[in-house]
Amino acid sequence: MTFDGEAFVDEMREELQASGRTLDQADWVKRTEQGEATKEDLVAWARQHYHGVTYHTRRVLSAWVVRVPYEMTDGIIDNIAEEVLGTTSKSGFGHLHWLFEFTRALGAPDEVITDATPNVDAMACSSFLYRLALQEPWHEVMFGGVLAIENQIPPAYIKAVAGFKAHYADILQPDDYAFHTIHITVDEDHGGHVGEFAEQHLDTDAKRRSARAAYFTGAELTRRCWDSMAECAW
Repeated sequence: MTFDGEAFVDEMREELQASGRTLDQADWVKRTEQGEATKEDLVAWARQHYHGVTYHTRRVLSAWVVRVPYEMTDGIIDNIAEEVLGTTSKSGFGHLHWLFEFTRALGAPDEVITDATPNVDAMACSSFLYRLALQEPWHEVMFGGVLAIENQIPPAYIKAVAGFKAHYADILQPDDYAFHTIHITVDEDHGGHVGEFAEQHLDTDAKRRSARAAYFTGAELTRRCWDSMAECAW
């Protein structure tokens, strides 16, 4: 029987959705959508995301780009250029810049994030991404990073941005949450062609099992990272 890559990806997405462990169901997203998250909560989320995902993305992608088939390198380099320079979004700044614009607007000094000791969940998430990029079969980043994390970002940030507009207009202007709106735009296509990728590259049962494991691990570790928001004060 011919392997159906689209069905393979759709089945994993549906299973994750049914589990309730998607990123758009994270506690901070729900509370932001309802206007219940405090400034300290939002900065605590940003701190977790910084140490667990954002700070490491460009380095993970830079390591991965030398392991993939040559024809895939252009897209990865474009992704790095957006992360560092804001080329796709034409924002003029990389994503770390916009994350700090968000936390500064909330009144937090940069040191609240940069000088924090990463907690267990942030370390687990970032360590997993490095492991995929450097040690595991190259196709696993596509499932454990691109599909499990980047492809989940737009639905989560759409809810968060709706909350910012409805409940936080007194402290946050649109430029202050550009980190979120930019990711809605630039990440919306990520994962859109993973079914085609699966059909082309997951040509054995062993590869399909490893892709599935990477997907659910990446999704769960990022969800834990987002949910594990220790008290944040300044």
